[in-house]
Amino acid sequence: MRWANRHCPLSAAKSATNGPGKSSEKTMIANRRQRGFLFLCERIACTSAMLAILWPAMAGSDAVDQVPVGAAALTAVSVVQTAQMEGYKLRRVYSGSVEPYRSSNVGFERAGLLAEVFVREGDQVTPNQVLASLDTALLEARRRELAASLAQAEADLALAEATLERYRDSVQEGAVTRQALDEASAAERAASAAVELARARIGSVDLDITRSRLSTPFAGVVTQRLADEGRVLEAGEPVLQIQEARTPELRIGVAGPLVDRLQPGRLYPLHYAGRAFDARLRAVLPVRAGAARTVDALFTPVLADAPRGQVLRPGDLVELHLSQWIEEPGIWLPLTALTRGLRGLWNVYLADLDEVDLEHEGNHRIGLTGRLRLQPVEVLHQANEHVFVRAGLPSGSRIVANGLHRIVPGQQVRVLESANAQLARHKAAAATEAH
Repeated sequence: MRWANRHCPLSAAKSATNGPGKSSEKTMIANRRQRGFLFLCERIACTSAMLAILWPAMAGSDAVDQVPVGAAALTAVSVVQTAQMEGYKLRRVYSGSVEPYRSSNVGFERAGLLAEVFVREGDQVTPNQVLASLDTALLEARRRELAASLAQAEADLALAEATLERYRDSVQEGAVTRQALDEASAAERAASAAVELARARIGSVDLDITRSRLSTPFAGVVTQRLADEGRVLEAGEPVLQIQEARTPELRIGVAGPLVDRLQPGRLYPLHYAGRAFDARLRAVLPVRAGAARTVDALFTPVLADAPRGQVLRPGDLVELHLSQWIEEPGIWLPLTALTRGLRGLWNVYLADLDEVDLEHEGNHRIGLTGRLRLQPVEVLHQANEHVFVRAGLPSGSRIVANGLHRIVPGQQVRVLESANAQLARHKAAAATEAH
């Protein structure tokens, strides 16, 4: 009866009605045991499923290791063969500006009120053409005053001359003393000097009136107007800017030892707005600029050979391209062959061949396999998409050209060497040297 009460649901129900506290505790214990049993079943089911999935692979791993890997199953990499070069051509680009052959800020020699400007910006002017004028009212009044003084001085001179002539005749007759004759002679000379002074003053005023007109020093174009009518100008203050209508000059600063190789009289290719034209070197100045440490070279453009529609204007920027041969052994590689190393160094992936098979697929040989290793290099020069490096490798070494994110050191790979790789390498080197 005790066993029946413990395991029979009916008995349990009866006991629950008889003892509610004990029945609740037993129910909680039963539920806890049921949940633990379900969790254990789930763990067993998951473990069985995992074993069912992994067991075939684990059982066949030894068989897979025993199967050799073919060349077609390896990661394919494209390589280039190295070719040792004795050096490279370093392209130097020097910039300069277009300057007018002659340019002047013209102004009046004297101060005064600007009365009129006869030209506008962009006007063509000829030598000695009047460009502007100052107000000359005061000068003209001064000239009239001096003209009256001159007339008075001339009248005094005429009287002094007549008096001197009479005194000379009277001295011979004894009617005038020698003292009076000397005084008359001095008065005549003083009157003559007064006349010369009046004439000189008039000439000075006439010169100021002439200087009140501004003339063109040379034929050219008015490029800027710096003052307008009604302004009181200081002496020498610029009014207009005149630029000579002549072939401009090119001034380019050249630094380094290449300046000593420039030859005056020789034609050099210059570049402007993406186009090239020839210019003749006129002179190399014998001084070096203090701040930029450059030497100015002066060129005269040969515009007859320039492309149609090309116009050089003062202020335009031009470039001089020079090449310098650098005697430094090395090899040319594509820029994509470089990978960063430690402490700012550069590395390349070198493919050491371990199998040779001359089967072909298209333009590539698919049977070459090799193992990769890192080779440190020193970058000496970069030109467009290629770099010139010092690597210490013999000619014919195979360097991975691109796709470095897919490989690691020590990896066995399938080597794809294009039949045109060597030709492309030489073309790249030739294009770089042409610059």
